[in-house]
Amino acid sequence: MSLKGFHENLSKNTVESIRAAFKKLWEQADGGTFRGKWSFNEARQRWEGNLADSAEVYDMMASVKHKASAEGGDRTHSMAMTKDFMDRMLQWHEAACPLEIALQAIQLLTRHLEQVTFDAGTWTLWSRYSQAAALWSRIVCYRLPWTSGHQVRVYLLYLNLSNHCYSSLFRKSNMHRSDLSMHAAGIFPRPDMPSCDSFIWMLLWIKWLEFFHYGRTLRPNDFIFPSMGANGIMQPGQPLSHDTVQKWIDEATTGAGILGYFSTHCFRRGGAQYWFMFAPVGQRWSLAMVRWWGGWADGEQRNTLIRYLLDELHTYETNYSDALAPFSHKAESSLAGEQALMRPASTEELRMVHASMTADVNHLRVDVSAVNDSLQSLTSMVQATSSCLKAAGHLPPTQLEEDPRFTLLRVSASSAESPQISTPQHVHPPPTHSRPLSSVRRSHGHAHITPTTRPLPSAAAHTASTQQLPSNGLVIPRLPLVCSNRLKTPKAESWRNIITHWLVGDPDRGLKTPLKDWLQEWYQGLNWKLAMQYQNRAVVAREFINHYQSDEALFLAAYPEAERGHTPLLAAVNKARAA
Repeated sequence: MSLKGFHENLSKNTVESIRAAFKKLWEQADGGTFRGKWSFNEARQRWEGNLADSAEVYDMMASVKHKASAEGGDRTHSMAMTKDFMDRMLQWHEAACPLEIALQAIQLLTRHLEQVTFDAGTWTLWSRYSQAAALWSRIVCYRLPWTSGHQVRVYLLYLNLSNHCYSSLFRKSNMHRSDLSMHAAGIFPRPDMPSCDSFIWMLLWIKWLEFFHYGRTLRPNDFIFPSMGANGIMQPGQPLSHDTVQKWIDEATTGAGILGYFSTHCFRRGGAQYWFMFAPVGQRWSLAMVRWWGGWADGEQRNTLIRYLLDELHTYETNYSDALAPFSHKAESSLAGEQALMRPASTEELRMVHASMTADVNHLRVDVSAVNDSLQSLTSMVQATSSCLKAAGHLPPTQLEEDPRFTLLRVSASSAESPQISTPQHVHPPPTHSRPLSSVRRSHGHAHITPTTRPLPSAAAHTASTQQLPSNGLVIPRLPLVCSNRLKTPKAESWRNIITHWLVGDPDRGLKTPLKDWLQEWYQGLNWKLAMQYQNRAVVAREFINHYQSDEALFLAAYPEAERGHTPLLAAVNKARAA
């Protein structure tokens, strides 16, 4: 190891491979004599155990690792998720999933909304994946209006993390249990940071789950971030998996054009670095606040804070990539470049700002002129069309004059010709549904719109083709089940869970009505996404109840595949029926 690591200057991985090879060699030598921890046996008066686990070998490995770190070895930890990256990912979500969508896209919107809420929450709370995914509904509560020092009332979203999430958050720290009970997070609205506003996204996400998916309020044991099946059904008792979150991060960073490696740890790093270094002047946190919010105890190793904060700060302050810029940030002269924000503006900087604003105003004038020309052309076309309709006798003159859409066009056209713009007191935009023109009338200067109940054929066809998610409250739990300790039940128990769901139900996981009592409309028509799950469960349950009279011994003797899970069992039952 010394020869390869220091004299031949090979990598740390090579030295670790050499140690692993010798450890395996000694484990298999002399019938297990050299297996286990290397120590001196007082009874036998000899050394026993694996030589690769001796103190000398560990010291050598530590020296090799220090050498690799001193030479600037590859950084394998995640990049920090900065606020700029959060903003760019939010723009990608908005572009990929706009709000103006049909009901058939609720599944897509749910997926993006859950990720935005998860990202904002972990970035705000500096959470690891395991803590954020394990948030239960009972953790979140709402306090009464809170009064700040300026008598401005805002609503507080209160996360009581002392008994659940933060118990795992502090597993590496030296905090006492009494300190843990007081560790709770108060989340306030941040409209100036929409991509990181955990308050509004959390409230929106909870209401979205309750209204569009569950048809009920969240129960105490429901996960805030449940997993979603391929058919769009939310599983309230099963949290997001690590692979799903990592896949989301990869998709969002790629879609937003962000380069670099980001793991599920990136939000914790990004939130800590932002509030310590990159927040606006006057809003940055002290090390004491960072240590408390991040869950680092007073006895925490200093390397943790250095790795999260000071390494990044040193890299930022020794970065001279802006040396050719007209005005350098001079990051090395102050903490995170604060000097550039506090110094007075120079004459050259003011001249550049004035030139930029002048160019923007000139472009705006050109755009306004083009819009005015378009409005004039559109007004002329509408007036010509109305004249033709009047001449043909298809449209009374009063109806055209009363329609607010044409009134809006006339007002817009007049604004292009006269510097004084006269707008009506109340202008109602045209409704999106179909209606006859005669449904518009005026009373006391207001435009009143009476919608019709008969849509256009194209609108009716679009509505009929729209696919909705299953009705609220209809859930078939995914197998194998996930227990309260987040461990899955054995696959051998899946067939028994199917029988329970068929005869009794599972209210804790959202299955309030036993599957045997489900109406046909509950798994057909608009709820067709539940049809396959229902039929598969029905095949197994009816085979057990009807053909084997609920005899477990006979059933398991006929279908030993049940021990391997419900999928092999279903295949065996279908094969037996087809025979």
